Amino acid sequence: MMIDTEKGRAEISRFAIDLVVRIALIACVVYVSILLLRPVAALILWAIILSVAAYPLFAMLRRRLRLRAGVAASLLSVFLLVLLVTPVVLLASSAIETLESYAGLLSRGEHLLPAPPENVRDWPVVGQRLHELWLSAANDMRALVKAHVGQLASVGRWVGGLAAGLALEVLQFAGAIIVAGVLLAYSENLTDTVRGLAVRIADARGRHFVEIAGSTIRNVSQGVIGIALLQSALLGVGMLVADIPFAGAITFVCLVLAIVQVGPNIIMIPVIIWAWTAMPALNAGIFTVYTAPLLLIDNVLRPILMARGLQTPMAVILAGVICGTLAGGLIGLFVGPVVLAVFYDLVVAWIGAGQKADIER
Repeated sequence: MMIDTEKGRAEISRFAIDLVVRIALIACVVYVSILLLRPVAALILWAIILSVAAYPLFAMLRRRLRLRAGVAASLLSVFLLVLLVTPVVLLASSAIETLESYAGLLSRGEHLLPAPPENVRDWPVVGQRLHELWLSAANDMRALVKAHVGQLASVGRWVGGLAAGLALEVLQFAGAIIVAGVLLAYSENLTDTVRGLAVRIADARGRHFVEIAGSTIRNVSQGVIGIALLQSALLGVGMLVADIPFAGAITFVCLVLAIVQVGPNIIMIPVIIWAWTAMPALNAGIFTVYTAPLLLIDNVLRPILMARGLQTPMAVILAGVICGTLAGGLIGLFVGPVVLAVFYDLVVAWIGAGQKADIER
């Protein structure tokens, strides 16, 4: 055999060295590329998620208005930027106005809180202490503030850091929208490239995996983000009409809780209780009747939207949403369901191949 000859061993040695050098060069290129892209990796990943989620709207714009890809992508990017900036501006203005009004009341020595109901004393564990603290705040808020300056300063620093982080996230998300517009403008070429790469990696099933990933991202964006935006917006409108203090901040918290699958009930139920203690009974009743059904709307609409058009069971998608959010935050909300959906499809295909082999025997 050729391998037993001196020339054959030399050829094999040369081939092995060439292979090692090529693999090392490819690994170096990949490593350096990852280092270069690491600072903007989150932005690029968000841009990909947004472009996939918004592609149906982009295609509809092109088809209905007969626009070029670049024009349609630009219009859609501007629309998404408006959707992003408008709630942020409304939230900031509402928070500033509320804080200014409370600061004015505090400087004039007026009451900021109503007196606590007597039944608060009967609450288990914290009732007596909460009643005393509430009564002290209702009688003389300035004295309470002076007595807890250190704690309030710590809370203020925490809130300031949270606001700075939120502003950075908004800027990053705005950048992702712009990059998503560029991706949509070249979506046809990029789609062909991604499908070709998937086929190269996973043969015939590669294209199927790409379709699963796209459908899952779109369904999650509609079932989680879409429902969360709708629910929090309707709750915010109700609180603004009812003149609930810090309505903008509470609305934002409701949005975050809805996205991470905790739900806004944890904050809206105390708001409803506060409404019954601080508002006329008629107003509190109307606010409760309006708010209560909204706290259940996600339980009805989310399963319908998330399971639409997918063969992956709803339990797998929901597990991906929850586990992905816990592991990777908001980006994990989309990556988790995609990974579990592809994994589920691989397991089903593997089991099906084994059963087919048993039948052929």
